[in-house]
Amino acid sequence: MSRLAGGNTAPLLILLAALGLSLAGCAARGPSAGPPVDTPTVPQADTRPMGRVPEPWGNLAARLAVKGLPSDRLGGFFGNPGLSFTPGPMETKLRELFPIFFRSELTKEAQEKLWQLGYDITVDGRNGSGTRARVKEFQRDRGLPQTGKIDKSLIGSLDKALAGGRLRPLSEYKPPAPTKPNRSVTHTQFTNAGAISQIRANYLADKAIFDRAQAAFQVPGPLVASIMWIETGYGNYFGKQKAAVQLASMAACRDYALIRPYVSDLEEDQEARAYLTETSAQRGLWAQDELQALLDYAWKNGLDPMEFPGSIYGAIGYGQFMPSNIAKFAVDGDGDNRINLFSKPDAIFSIANYLRQNGWSGDMSSEERRRSAILHYNRSGTYVNTVLYVMDALSR
Repeated sequence: MSRLAGGNTAPLLILLAALGLSLAGCAARGPSAGPPVDTPTVPQADTRPMGRVPEPWGNLAARLAVKGLPSDRLGGFFGNPGLSFTPGPMETKLRELFPIFFRSELTKEAQEKLWQLGYDITVDGRNGSGTRARVKEFQRDRGLPQTGKIDKSLIGSLDKALAGGRLRPLSEYKPPAPTKPNRSVTHTQFTNAGAISQIRANYLADKAIFDRAQAAFQVPGPLVASIMWIETGYGNYFGKQKAAVQLASMAACRDYALIRPYVSDLEEDQEARAYLTETSAQRGLWAQDELQALLDYAWKNGLDPMEFPGSIYGAIGYGQFMPSNIAKFAVDGDGDNRINLFSKPDAIFSIANYLRQNGWSGDMSSEERRRSAILHYNRSGTYVNTVLYVMDALSR
């Protein structure tokens, strides 16, 4: 990876001039093989021209060239006619985060005032569906437009109501007691009798591979099989999207102008726009790093990165690994000195290695230790319940 020491921008400008680019503006099926076990180092940035890169990829291509990816291959990748921009990944992420984190302090203030006025509401600073319902209820009671929005106008209306009403002292508010996680609820599409019969047949057909992985990593084969079942239906569903398209599109949205037309309804004011701009930049940088890892994975093995099916955020293979996890955890399971996460042996060994390195080791008789290790794979309690249910069914 190239470095620009001491804040000297001359090397960057020289590079960009050679590439004919500027940082100033920016408007299947599984592969047959994967990266070698001994992964070469990332090549240093070169000055070979990548040719004209179509918008909206110019800015992103320049950033990746500076990171050390070969510019001639970048030119071919970004010139691929199948690489068409989609707003879906970034729009979904922004719409998910905006109501939860934007103006959380203002949301908490509104919740406190609503509670004082007698509305049944949780004071947590999160503008979820329950809070929006209470806001609309207040607006209805006061003859106001029922927008459900939390803004300074709403705070003013709440203050007027507080000035003329009987209030509950805020000191009496008690947050709801945390509910004990339900460890019996599962994703039933994976745990019904027919589903269990299907995964058992797959597991038994490949049991020799699972046994080899278990011997190597001391991670039970039924555990690995259950994760493959829940993540991709044991390879029946790798995702509708192309991972490279999803990650490139999200990475390009580091430049907020590209995604703005799709989320402009969230721009209530300049403060909201600033939040969206900052968040798209942060999430875009994450996607750029994942795209770099995906391209590196493909090019080192003569693969077309456009052939990887994946999730909305670019996870690939039987175990839905994010590209940045390939170098950390992926393992050659079939002894061909290559790693292919769409190959069952490599996927099985890689998932086992991931779990091994994230807490599945030693005495695993404790349910808490088992749950803690699986939570590294997915933070959902229901996901963990489902994995353990399928694992226990396969172990019987």
